[in-house]
Amino acid sequence: MYKVFSKLYDKFMEFSDYGAWEKQVEELIEKGGPDGKRLLDIGCGTGELLLRMAKNYQCDGMDISEEMLKIAQKKLKHREVKLFLGDMVEFDTGYRYDIMVSLFDTVNHLVSLEELVEHFKSVENSLNSNGIYIFDVVDREFMEIMFPGGVFVDNRKEITCIWEHEIEEGIDYIDATYFLKNSRGSWDRLKESYAKKIFTHLEIEECATKAGLKIIVKVINDRIAGKRTVYLLKK
Repeated sequence: MYKVFSKLYDKFMEFSDYGAWEKQVEELIEKGGPDGKRLLDIGCGTGELLLRMAKNYQCDGMDISEEMLKIAQKKLKHREVKLFLGDMVEFDTGYRYDIMVSLFDTVNHLVSLEELVEHFKSVENSLNSNGIYIFDVVDREFMEIMFPGGVFVDNRKEITCIWEHEIEEGIDYIDATYFLKNSRGSWDRLKESYAKKIFTHLEIEECATKAGLKIIVKVINDRIAGKRTVYLLKK
């Protein structure tokens, strides 16, 4: 999964304010008051957040994409960070954590309430006593703004992204076409598909409760990457 996106992920995210994400996470960690500093980044991608958090925390990362993890491994080779290949629906790294995070609307890639409950159960099972989970989700308004007329286009000097979007039976499907400039000066055409789901606050609350987690704080953040809701859950 994400074999194509891994090749251009860092180019696509080059303008992302990881420092602002780090600040948001730090603020919520302070509010949550976990007992320790062992942290797992779920859906860690190419490891950009881990690079920053590893300065002050004992960090691990997990992602479903082997290709993403290979890139992260190179970035983190001088850091004591363990990386795990795993599915966020059901996982167990064999370690327990004081802090778990999942950013960039990764949770929206769960496509049913059943998957959301199982994800929260895996989180709860991997948290130490008094542990916390921080994640963000986007809503329907975000998707409508991002896909006017059902299409998102991002055209840059060395990369062009065209995402075509449609909704079927409550699931958002995205067919992505990428044009990536290669070392020869010509363009490679790459394609990949993704699925996402919009969850309501009530659905998130009910699924978290079923898994033994409680919502402590809900923050609306529209300063980093479009309007999104950031949750702080506690065991």
